[in-house]
Amino acid sequence: MRSSLMLPLVLALVGLVGCGSKRNPNTVPVTTTSSRNAPSWIDNEEIPDGLAAVGIAQPNPMRDKSLQRTVAIADARTKLAGKLKVRVQNMFSQLNQQVTTATADTSKKPIKTDVMNRVVENVTRQLVDQELAGTSTRALWTDPADGNLYVFVVMTKDTMDRALAGAAQAQIKQEIAQGEHSLDRALDKLDAAIAASAPGTGTN
Repeated sequence: MRSSLMLPLVLALVGLVGCGSKRNPNTVPVTTTSSRNAPSWIDNEEIPDGLAAVGIAQPNPMRDKSLQRTVAIADARTKLAGKLKVRVQNMFSQLNQQVTTATADTSKKPIKTDVMNRVVENVTRQLVDQELAGTSTRALWTDPADGNLYVFVVMTKDTMDRALAGAAQAQIKQEIAQGEHSLDRALDKLDAAIAASAPGTGTN
């Protein structure tokens, strides 16, 4: 008797789960906001042609849209700076690997860790200070539910690679001039290291 009563209940629960798992193909599921029709870039900010970040700003008491946009862009640039540092770290990791494996001459010492860390920090600081101002806002969206403004800020791969190459080359030359000759072989490996650490290659 008990088993005959349980079967309809189990079937009913299975039916409810099945209905709840169906998604409207015309909506984009997001986790950042519960509003309908939110753009997909809010939760998928990776782009194949560079680095991107999403900034968010709440409405301000003055209802100043220009100020809200400024705050959102500043938030995005802060997040972009973190990604930029990871890119620099990946590039120098690639560079160190390529320099180390490029020669069988054991008399040449590998790049010292403290030197590499100093170069990474200096290059990152220079890029953040000089290049983030050159980012562009690719898209904006205001959540109708709470008025939050979302901005999609990007730095293109070409712009980033040029800036990274220039900053890294200048910093490496400075270290060599100060006696860090372990970096001598790094300059001719720089382009390959930048390419190997590019967005979309799985290294950043």
